[in-house]
Amino acid sequence: MKRNIAYVLMALVLILSSASAAFAQDAAPTDPIAKGTVGGPQTSGIYDFKEVLAGTGLTECPQAGFPPEQPKPLDIRQQDKVEQISNGGDDRRANSEYSCFPQNETSIAVNPKNQRNIVAGANDYRNGTGSSGFYASTDGGNQWYNGIIPYPSVNSAGTTQGFLVSGGDPALVFDRAGVVYYAQIAFNRDDDTNALTVQRSTNGGFTWSRACIINGTATACGGNGDPRLPGDGVVSFFHDADRLANGSVSFNDKEYIAAGPRPAGVSPQCFDAAHAPVACDLARVGVDRIYVTWTLFATNGTSEINMSFSDDQGRSWSPRKVINGSAAFCAFGVGTNCDSNQFSVPTVHPVTGLLGVAFENFNTPDENQYLFVRSADGGNTFQGPFFVTPVFDLNYPRAGVSGRVDCTARGQQFGRVVYTNNCFRSNPGGNVVVDKRGGDFADDFYLVMSDNRNGTVYSSNADIFLFKSIDGGSTWIGPTRVNNDRSQLTAGADQFGFGSGRDCLRPAGSIGFGGTSANPFSGPCVGDFGADQWWPWADISARGDLNIVFYDRRLDLNSATGEWPTSRAAPIGRPGNYLVWFWGAQCSVTSSNATTCMAPGAGVIPQPTAPVDPGADPVPGQGDSYLGPLNNFTISDVPSNFDYTFRAGIFAGDYNNVTIGPDNQAWGFWTDARNGRSSRTQAGRNPLCEQADVFVDGFSSQAGGGADKPKQTDALFLVTLCPEAAAGK
Repeated sequence: MKRNIAYVLMALVLILSSASAAFAQDAAPTDPIAKGTVGGPQTSGIYDFKEVLAGTGLTECPQAGFPPEQPKPLDIRQQDKVEQISNGGDDRRANSEYSCFPQNETSIAVNPKNQRNIVAGANDYRNGTGSSGFYASTDGGNQWYNGIIPYPSVNSAGTTQGFLVSGGDPALVFDRAGVVYYAQIAFNRDDDTNALTVQRSTNGGFTWSRACIINGTATACGGNGDPRLPGDGVVSFFHDADRLANGSVSFNDKEYIAAGPRPAGVSPQCFDAAHAPVACDLARVGVDRIYVTWTLFATNGTSEINMSFSDDQGRSWSPRKVINGSAAFCAFGVGTNCDSNQFSVPTVHPVTGLLGVAFENFNTPDENQYLFVRSADGGNTFQGPFFVTPVFDLNYPRAGVSGRVDCTARGQQFGRVVYTNNCFRSNPGGNVVVDKRGGDFADDFYLVMSDNRNGTVYSSNADIFLFKSIDGGSTWIGPTRVNNDRSQLTAGADQFGFGSGRDCLRPAGSIGFGGTSANPFSGPCVGDFGADQWWPWADISARGDLNIVFYDRRLDLNSATGEWPTSRAAPIGRPGNYLVWFWGAQCSVTSSNATTCMAPGAGVIPQPTAPVDPGADPVPGQGDSYLGPLNNFTISDVPSNFDYTFRAGIFAGDYNNVTIGPDNQAWGFWTDARNGRSSRTQAGRNPLCEQADVFVDGFSSQAGGGADKPKQTDALFLVTLCPEAAAGK
């Protein structure tokens, strides 16, 4: 069910303060919470964690991952064993700065004109606030030039001081001419003014255009001599007149970007700063149409998926268009509108221009659902939505719910999805990608997501699932489990005979278990059902190599310690399933049919004629018949401890990324905490040592490699203090 933007921006603060106090008195599992209270669409982490308000006496922190030629500071700290181990291998760190502040939430693209030119983006806190970081390489990923993209300017300034300094939710794409585009959300930290902008680079991501927001009656971007076109790079903008962070204006959130040719018969169309149609200057028309989709958290309580396009290299943008549609399987909206959504991702066929968009929808009586829409005329009209799959998300562990008071005590937002043993926020989101080939493959799509259908609220076991369509997204085939480690839900009934399977006493339409008379922690709802995998992303090569990347904890078999003992202790914690690696999975799609790369149990999913309630177990995706044939392999050289990604281990981004270049080389780009350490007991340390970096690794899109095995040195990452000054220096 949906919740309104006022709750997102205001009431959450009140709930957090009151919930923390209440749960601190009683760590017993809570009564069930209505789905609509905390189970609806939620805003991006870069907005929720706008800045790093921390500084606690060395100014140094571990810095593994740089190439030998990187300029070195005159450090006086000791280099611990974790840093020494982390400098081995072929992973490359893209953020070549020494701030000790986090980077997270990654996007990456390869120049189709120059396969050695790789450009990436991430949330970047190096200046003390969340901003949009860029990372560019022209030597095949060995060295990286990086910084913060220019802050969008606002004229007249109003409440913005002339620019929007905070930004994030990075999304990058190249067009076929080699121009790269960077989409982001940008906002004020102290009121609700916000924008969605797209900025471009013509030199491989080293310098970027600056978005020009026109506010009120202004007619120019800046002062005398400013040559920018009014509205350049501005997709959507809302100005907050009351200057308060109270949800008084709509909020642009969680955008993503794609590029491809205009379909046959579609002509270029340009717009002015107010998004009204105007004739195009042909000298500015790009080879491709650029699409952005995003969630608009509106003041009327809806969160609809919007789309805008640009034909002039991101200079002007069409009026936003709601594309999520309506369907008989959407409930609790206006009529049958599917108007409660998040995590949209577009994809465009590189020859036909067919546009597909997938997103998570919350208009459901119980579990959420993934939906898909498409356009064959350049975004002018859309077909769908089409149903893909239920999202089994209501049985995730959640902060403050069913005993997870450890997370609210650490500062996690009440009701956020978390995993067993940790408190970083998560989500089931993934992406959709179109097959790049023609012929029978021209309308094939592949969608990946994750959920907890093989775990319980007391012991998570999130898995990665693949779905495919061979008819343009009208029908879908699945599910296929991508991760090939052990995943077996054995949860049964409690001592009273209730709560079998994944739900374990959870009533329909609620989050959390269903009563206080019995303690489900003592029953079969707690167990080791398998390791967690999350945040999948997929791409497919021009020859049909399907690549999927994701986080994975399978190599941590039996660890028992961690940075936050309250999160690891029974009954809410369990051995193993704590340290994190970045993994990949591959399969060659050789035929456009219902079986290639799919599990034996995968089948055609009927299009519903009413709202979907999956009901009790068993459900599709449970059991070995749903395990697919994809080869799994380890990408990251060492593990990460996600308790060190951010202060108190509560944020690591919301997604990861993979892309495949014209040479069939795949590039994984991920948030990595190998340089993160504990500093919460080191009074006076400034800056803090909890940090994450962004790492990249290249591999063949057809033969990624093998799966690692646990190593004795992995235990060094479980609890690691920030180093002190070296003796004698």
